[in-house]
Amino acid sequence: MLAVAALTVIWAGVWHRTQSERQALEANALAQQRGVAVILSENLTQVVDRGRLIAIAASAWFEDPQPDAIHRLGGMLAADQAFLRGVLYDAALKPRFQSSPLFEGADFMQQLRQAVGRLHTPGGSSVEFVGDPTRRSDRWDVPLVLPVFEPGGAVRGYLLLSLDLGYLLSLYRDVELGPSGSIHVLARDGTAVAEARPEGLSGPRKLRQMADIAASPSVDGHLTLDMRGDGDTQLSVFRRSDRTPFTVVVSRGRDDILGAHTRFSLGVWITLCALTAVLVLVAWVWLRSLRRQQSLINALSRSDHEKHGLIVLLEDEKSRALTLASFDHLTGLNNRRMFNELAASHLAAARRSKKHYALLYFDLDRFKLINDSLGHHVGDLLLQAVADRLRENVRSSDIVGRMGGDEFAVLITGVENVADIDVIAAKLVAEISRPYPALDGHEVHVTPSIGIAFFPRDGHDITVLCRNADAAMYQSKRAGRGRYTYYDAAMNPSGSRSLTLERQLPRAIADGELVLHFQPKVQLSDMRIVGLEALVRWRHPEFGLVYPGEFIALAEASGLIAELGDWVMAACCSQLAAWKSQGLPTVPVAFNVSPHQLRDEQVVQRIASLLDQHGLTAQDIEIEITESCLVEPIDVAVRVLGRLEAMGLRIGLDDFGSGFSSLSQVRHLPIHKLKIDRSFVNDLRSSNDVGVIVTSIITLAHNLGMRVVAEGVELMDQLLYLKTANCDEVQGYFLSRPVGADDTARLLQHGHVHPQ
Repeated sequence: MLAVAALTVIWAGVWHRTQSERQALEANALAQQRGVAVILSENLTQVVDRGRLIAIAASAWFEDPQPDAIHRLGGMLAADQAFLRGVLYDAALKPRFQSSPLFEGADFMQQLRQAVGRLHTPGGSSVEFVGDPTRRSDRWDVPLVLPVFEPGGAVRGYLLLSLDLGYLLSLYRDVELGPSGSIHVLARDGTAVAEARPEGLSGPRKLRQMADIAASPSVDGHLTLDMRGDGDTQLSVFRRSDRTPFTVVVSRGRDDILGAHTRFSLGVWITLCALTAVLVLVAWVWLRSLRRQQSLINALSRSDHEKHGLIVLLEDEKSRALTLASFDHLTGLNNRRMFNELAASHLAAARRSKKHYALLYFDLDRFKLINDSLGHHVGDLLLQAVADRLRENVRSSDIVGRMGGDEFAVLITGVENVADIDVIAAKLVAEISRPYPALDGHEVHVTPSIGIAFFPRDGHDITVLCRNADAAMYQSKRAGRGRYTYYDAAMNPSGSRSLTLERQLPRAIADGELVLHFQPKVQLSDMRIVGLEALVRWRHPEFGLVYPGEFIALAEASGLIAELGDWVMAACCSQLAAWKSQGLPTVPVAFNVSPHQLRDEQVVQRIASLLDQHGLTAQDIEIEITESCLVEPIDVAVRVLGRLEAMGLRIGLDDFGSGFSSLSQVRHLPIHKLKIDRSFVNDLRSSNDVGVIVTSIITLAHNLGMRVVAEGVELMDQLLYLKTANCDEVQGYFLSRPVGADDTARLLQHGHVHPQ
C-alpha cells in the first residue's frame, strides 16, 4: 500500500508539473505573438496615416501652380518605401496624376467606383480596398483609395495608393516564430491579403476560419485554429486597428510550441515508467519471497494433486498425439499406419472366423491431370468428397483409410458370401464415379480403379494383401479404368516389371519390338468400316505382348513419348502404303498425337514428309488428341492443329467427357470428330442421366458440324442406344477387338463388320 501511495503521489506531481509547464509555454508563445501583432498593426496604422498625409498633399494638385504640387507629391511617394505607386483622380474619377504607368481596365474602374461608393456610405471607413484581393494573387501590392478633401471639407478627388505588403512583412522576416510560425494580414472579409512564413511570402488566398477572426467584434484576442483542415492546430493572436482596414494575425503551431516540452515530458514519463517498473519488481520480489514461504509449507499437500493433474494432462496429450498420428489430416480417414494396425487386428480375429474378408485398394484415375489443370486445392476438395462417399457406402464395421496421394483402401470384414464383394465393389465404383459438383466452381468427373485381394487366399497379412490388391488395381487401369479386378496369382506385384520395361523401351523402339494393332470404326447407318484406330503394342521377348497402359506413362516420364509417337506415325503410313500396294480398299487410319508432340511445330513437316515418302494423301490419315492438350498452354498446339487442318488432315478429340474440356472450348478449335469416352458408354445401362448426357453431346456436336464416335461398345443394348441417339460411328469389342495387320486386311476386304 505504501508503494502504491508513493507511486500515486509521484505520478500526480509529474502530471501537474508537465501541465503547468505546458500552459506556461503556451502563455509565453501567445505573449510573443501578441507583441508581434501589436507592432505590425501599429506599423500598418502608421503607413495608412502616411497615406492620409499624402492625400492632404495631393489636394495641392488642384491648386496653382501644379508643377510644385507634382514635385511635392512625387517626392513623398518616392520617399515612402511602403507605397509602390500612386494615382490621383478627380471627383469624376478621371486620372490627373500617376507616379508610374498603371493599367486601368474596365473591371478595375468598376471596382474603384464601388470602393469610392463605400467611402461615402454612412459609417464608412476613410480607407477602402479597390477590388477583391483574391483576384490579385500574382501581385504583392494592395490598392487602397483615400478621399482628397478641399479646405472647405468637400471631396475634391481621390488618391489611389498601392501598398507594398511584401515590403512590410519582410521587415519581420527575422522574428523568431519557429518553423510553423506565420503572419497573416487579413481584409475585412477574412481574406488573407498576404502571408509571411519562414520559407517566404505568399499572396492573397482564402483560409479556413479566418472569416471568424474578421467577423469578431473584439479589437484583439487569440484563437486555436485548424487553418489547413489537416488536424494541425495553431495558436493564433489577432489585432485590428480602427484606422486601417487590416487585421493582423500571428500564428504558430501547437506542436512547434510544445515540441521540445513534449519530448522532454516523454523522457520524464519513460523514466517514471522505468522507476515504477523497478518499484513494482521490488514489491513483486518481496511478495514472492513471502509467498514462497507459504508455498513451501503447502508444497507437500499439493504434490499429490499436481502429480495427478500432470498424469491426466499427459494422457490427454498422448490421446491427441495418437489421433494426429493415426488419422489423415485432409480426409479424416485412418492414415496408412493406423489402417495397417486396425486391419492386422481384424485379420488376427478373422483366422478364427468362417466369414470372408477382402481388401479393396482404390486409385483415382487421371487424378494428376486434375491437380495439374484445376489446381491442388481442387484436388484436395475431390479427395475429401471421395472420402465422404467411402464412409457413406461402407458399414461401420469396415475399415477405411487413405494410403497416400489419391490411393484409398477398404477392408471389408465378416461377409457371408464371396458374391457380396461384387455387389460392394460395383456400388463403390458407381458412387465414386458420380460427378462431383461445386468443387470451387468446377464439376469434376473421376473414376476409381479397384484391386481386390481376399484373406487368407491372397495373403496372410496386411502387407501382402496390400501388395496384391495394388497389383490387381493396376490391372484394372490397364483394362480401361473405372472398374474392379480380383487379384490373380499370375499378376506380378513387384516393381521389377515396370523398371525393366522403362529400361528396355528405348531398345524396343529402335529394334522394332513395337507393333501396330488396328480396331475398326463402324458407321452405324450401314455397319460399314469407315476408319481404323492404330493402337501400339510391345512384343516383349520376356513378358509377351505388353499393352500401352503399361509403357505409355513410362514413355512420358522418361521423355520418349515424342520418339514413340514418331514411330507410330511412320508405322501407320508404311502399313497404309502396303495395303494400297495390295489393292485393298483402304480407310483413314487414326493415330494419337501426344501433347509433347503438339508443342513441337516441326511435327507438321514430319507428317508431310511421311505422306510424300509413302505416296499418301492427307485424307488417308487422321490424328487424335486427348483433352489434356486443351488444359495445358495451347498457343503452340493451336497453331500446329491449324496447320495440320490446312494440309487436309481431319482431327478427332479422344476420350471426350473424361477430362475438363467443354464444347464451348472445342468449337474454337479445328476439331472434326468427338470420341465419347468409354466410361459414358459403360454407364448407359445403369444410369439414365448418362444417357441424357450422351444424347446431348451427340446433338450439340452435330450442331457444330462434328461427327461423333463412341468407343468401348461391348453390349448390344449399348449399340442400340447409340444408334437411336444418332451416333455416327462406334468401336469396341462387341464389333471387333484390335487385331494385327493381316486380320485388318481381311476386314478391309470384307468392308463391313457384324456384331460378334
